[in-house]
Amino acid sequence: MSKIGIALFADPKKPTDGYACENGESTEISGTHELSTDVLWVTNIRPYDFIQGGYGQLRHIRSSNFFRTDLGYLIREWGLEGDLSEAAEYLHKILNRALHVIQDRNPVDPKDSRIGLRQSLSEIVVPDSISEPLVDNLEINNAVAQSIQYNQGRASSSRIPAGAKICSFVVPRSALANFLMSRRFPSSKSWQPITIRSGVLRIGSANGRSANDSSSDESFSKMLSMAESKEFFLDIDVREIDRRFASHKSFGVGDRTSRHYACVEEVAEMAHYSIIDIRGGWSCDKYQEALPYPDMPDEFSAGRGIANEIYSLGIASNKDANKPTPWTAYLRCVERIILGRAADQFTRQGFVVGSYGTGRINVFLRSAEKSKAAELALSLGLLPPYSLLTQPLSPGQVAFKPKLYYRDDIVDGLIGLTDFIDCLESDWLRMFVAGAALKGENPSGVQLELDALLDLPEDRRLASFEALVIKHIQDVPETVSPDTEDSDESDDGLTF
Repeated sequence: MSKIGIALFADPKKPTDGYACENGESTEISGTHELSTDVLWVTNIRPYDFIQGGYGQLRHIRSSNFFRTDLGYLIREWGLEGDLSEAAEYLHKILNRALHVIQDRNPVDPKDSRIGLRQSLSEIVVPDSISEPLVDNLEINNAVAQSIQYNQGRASSSRIPAGAKICSFVVPRSALANFLMSRRFPSSKSWQPITIRSGVLRIGSANGRSANDSSSDESFSKMLSMAESKEFFLDIDVREIDRRFASHKSFGVGDRTSRHYACVEEVAEMAHYSIIDIRGGWSCDKYQEALPYPDMPDEFSAGRGIANEIYSLGIASNKDANKPTPWTAYLRCVERIILGRAADQFTRQGFVVGSYGTGRINVFLRSAEKSKAAELALSLGLLPPYSLLTQPLSPGQVAFKPKLYYRDDIVDGLIGLTDFIDCLESDWLRMFVAGAALKGENPSGVQLELDALLDLPEDRRLASFEALVIKHIQDVPETVSPDTEDSDESDDGLTF
């Protein structure tokens, strides 16, 4: 198995003083010139500075997003700020385990991965056949390409509270990867144009007004009934967005290219808070069963979680910048719908959401808001930055509440929402983080203990894991079911 080193610089824009970790213990360095050429070094130099500084010409140095998630994000996510030496040793242990998990599945040599492991995996696991039908049809190619969006974001500088800093709340990586890989993907077969007899379907509601077009509603319902076996890429025009959602949701905002296409699931979701015109589009078949990709089990290991995330994103990414795939459009759409519902909960509590997608929700927080935001995140099954967990949180507030995700409509079934809830509910790392939150402890220590279990034989691993469960998560509250969540039926004098 290959190994990588970690090099963290105090100022990544000017990579001089810092720490390097090659064999488990970090040492001080005064620049990249001290990094051995016999080791592949993953640094915290951001991609733009990496390119501008000419580091891409050095075969033994990689940028901060080599493992897809920027090292700076991981440092903040795991509460490692303040001690570069400790952070380098911590990342060295977890990221090398992640690399070994990836190499157990596929023959990826990190030295041959010039940009990142995700790109190398896409080349291996995304078949050429999935995008071949798009090559000779510019209309289908554009429809699929414009249906892809990685992040949704809208926060303007005028809305960001004074003194607020952005914090990322992360979906447990193994849970999200396991869920996404169990979907029934578009097959890119039987492409057909969608014809609208009346020229346009108008659906949805916003700001107290409804499209009120029964014929359009009937046609769109027919389309949704076919979405179990077909994927639709719809040509749309969003005419109006409800002001209650417009602060953090707007079609296409946050993307690098203009869009007027979206998957049918996303259109159905937007219809809850937008008035939309559908002008046509394209459809293809879906696979009848989930594709046989490696199992991505609910795990307790941060290293396995990183590996699972990279693998699932490799499948949910274009193999080539000029060859968009319907897999990417569909999987990004499903993920964005779910994270959008979680983002709605943050905005309902008065928080300013900066963006959401690709496994995380970014929220602008002032110091006084951090505990409340951490409680809300845990109730949504998300992991808050570990540095926020400095004061014991309330068991009732951190209990996982699946009801916050449900809309009780056809979209829930189309995206397999219950499967996502099951993956979140059974995620061990989420439970360990919740256990630490109840004590006001930083979970980074127990996370490192859990990750180290991957090095043990199976029988010893299980026994050690059970000991950690008994020690750390005995007091984690049960999931709050819809029945118990609304159990207070006391008469308020206004019930008739």
